[in-house]
Amino acid sequence: MTLSFRKFFLPWTASDCFETERAFQTWLRRRWRFFTDLRMIVLAVAVLCLLAGYFTSRRPLMLLTIVPLALVLLLSVALARMEAVLDGQNKSQQ
Repeated sequence: MTLSFRKFFLPWTASDCFETERAFQTWLRRRWRFFTDLRMIVLAVAVLCLLAGYFTSRRPLMLLTIVPLALVLLLSVALARMEAVLDGQNKSQQ
């Protein structure tokens, strides 16, 4: 259970789950692409919530924008950590 949690939510810390560094780098690149796509989808949802709330004059819909934007922020932080590991800058923090 802990392994799957780390591999999904903290992929930059999962290097010990792979036999070779190359396998880890390949997997991390795929995870990075997935997180990038997910960030764009969540950002589109935030924009749709904001526009729907604006044009229907519904404040609760506009407030729903906070949740996707918080997810975009978390995904951006995760992407930055993954990029640091992929570039070899984060070896001491793994």
